[in-house]
Amino acid sequence: MPYDSIFVASRQLIETNEDNSVFFAQINQSIQKKDDLDELFLEDYDNIEEPQLIADPLYYFNYTMYALNDILYFAAIKPLASAYKAITPNLVRKGMKNFFHNLVFPVRFVNNVLQGKIKKAGTEFDIFLVNSTFGVLGFGQVAQNKFNLRTSDEDLGQSLGYYSIGNGCYLMLPVLGPSTIRDALGRVGDSFLTPIDYLEPWELSWGLKAYDRINDTSFHIGDYEALKKAALDPYAAIRDAYIQHRQEKIKN
Repeated sequence: MPYDSIFVASRQLIETNEDNSVFFAQINQSIQKKDDLDELFLEDYDNIEEPQLIADPLYYFNYTMYALNDILYFAAIKPLASAYKAITPNLVRKGMKNFFHNLVFPVRFVNNVLQGKIKKAGTEFDIFLVNSTFGVLGFGQVAQNKFNLRTSDEDLGQSLGYYSIGNGCYLMLPVLGPSTIRDALGRVGDSFLTPIDYLEPWELSWGLKAYDRINDTSFHIGDYEALKKAALDPYAAIRDAYIQHRQEKIKN
C-alpha cells in the first residue's frame, strides 16, 4: 500500500502536537501550584517512551525518492483522487475499499499463524467467510458491523519483527513510500499471498493496484499536506513516525 504509512505518519504527528499542547497547558496550570509541579514532571517523565532510532545510511537515495514521491503525489495522485472523489459516491468508494481489504485476507491470516496468534487467525477467517458471503465478496463489512469482529492487519514485515529480526536500515521506496530493509523483504513475501499479483495480464494487476491506491487516497486527501505544514522536516517526520508506527504494530 503505497501511501498508507504517510497518512499514518501525518495523523501521528498531528496527534503528537495536540498531546504536547495538552501537556504544556497542564504545566502552565501547575506553575500556580508549585507543590504539584515536581509530581507532574516526574509522572510525565515516567510515561515518556524513548523513540526508536534507525540507521539511515542511504539518506541521499532516500531523500531523492521522497522528493520524487512528493512530486508524484501532488502532480498525479492527489488530482486523480480528488477528481475521483468528486464524481464517485462515498458508498461506492467505501465498498471498493472493503473489497480490496477482504481480498488481502491470506496475508493477514498467514502472518497471524506465523506469529502464533491462532485466535486472531481464526477471527480473520471468520471475517473473510462472513464478508465474502453476506457482505457480497467483501463489499460490505458485515462481520465488523453486525458481529463486532475486528481484523488485525498483520504482514510479513511484522512477523519478522515479532521474531526479533531488526529493521536493517531505513528505505524510502519509489511510489511505495517509507519502509525498511526488513519490511521491503516482507512486501516481497506477502506478494506471494496477494491474489491480485497472480492476475494476467500484468497490466490488469497493476491497473487494479493503481485504482486501489487512488480509491484509498480519496479518503485521506489533506493528511500529507497537514504533515508537511506541521513538521519542520517532513522527511524526518515521515521516517520517525513510520518506525514508531511499525514498532507499535509489532507489539500488538
